Amino acid sequence: MDNPSTTVVGSWPLNNNNENMLRVFKDLIQIGIDYPCYPQLISMISQFLSPLSKEISQLEEIDNKFYLSDDFKIPKNLVALEYGDFIKDFFKKRPNLSKQIRGTKACLTGPITLASEIILKDKVAKDLKPRIFTEPRAVMIDWAVEKLAEIMKKMAKAYSNMGIDIISMDEPLLGILIGRKVLFHSEDFILEILNKSISEIKSISSIHVCGRISPKCRDILLQTDVNILDHEFRTNEENFNIFQREHIVNTDKLLALGTVKSKFIPVDGWEINDYVEGIDSIEVYIRKAINKYGKENLIIKPDCGFGALKGTFKDENVAYEIAIRKVKNMVQALKRITK
Repeated sequence: MDNPSTTVVGSWPLNNNNENMLRVFKDLIQIGIDYPCYPQLISMISQFLSPLSKEISQLEEIDNKFYLSDDFKIPKNLVALEYGDFIKDFFKKRPNLSKQIRGTKACLTGPITLASEIILKDKVAKDLKPRIFTEPRAVMIDWAVEKLAEIMKKMAKAYSNMGIDIISMDEPLLGILIGRKVLFHSEDFILEILNKSISEIKSISSIHVCGRISPKCRDILLQTDVNILDHEFRTNEENFNIFQREHIVNTDKLLALGTVKSKFIPVDGWEINDYVEGIDSIEVYIRKAINKYGKENLIIKPDCGFGALKGTFKDENVAYEIAIRKVKNMVQALKRITK
């Protein structure tokens, strides 16, 4: 039986600069992460919508919010490819480090989540009543979601052509939009959009969805063509009841299992290690998952990205040190099991 690989979701609580990107990537390799992801040090929304707003005249960025005023053509120029270039340049300069990993990972933001963050105005907002959100959003209209899916499909293809081994289409909002019912769209439409966005990935495709997964959301994800389903389990242990071994085996997918919490509230008087799950605790958790799903069907990772911790502590290095120690303990716990 194959032992589980390790990876991370992507975001980190450090300021966005090349020095910090190098720091995180080197740390992940040194710790022993099998598939390190390029460090995501900016908002997963602005990372893609900010450059797209420069290519699409109908899409405006105002005070870190995005507004769509009209229909638009899909731009010819691809955006946000510099993160893939970062990985290529990193290993070109440090070829020996590439021998310490199994592969690389890129995190892209999915079209449904991007559309959820685009506020509609002018004629495209006409006659639309806000639901969930305080204003009409692009996720409410089919053509906007379809065009964003086409854009992200092209980006995923470019990353695949760069040789990235795992490409994740991160859709954290999907868990909110799909409960007992599917908001705004049909199940078939959601399935079509997800499949379109990953359709040009020649390597391994993944979809990351946060929170508690409803049975309906699970069933839609299981019908997709994606290779890896990536979820939070440590924060949302109910997901153990949602997914059964046969779900994964019968659809030929892998389950990326969140094993350490990535969000928490600071506690007065706590030291760094007080926030970090111990190796023994993580080992128990991973063994529970192996007994339920089979080790050959799992990938081990933190619940989500650690970007939400940015600004939580006065010193950004405290948040980062907590996050990196969590990941280190996660790797050590898995090594205990598989050695």
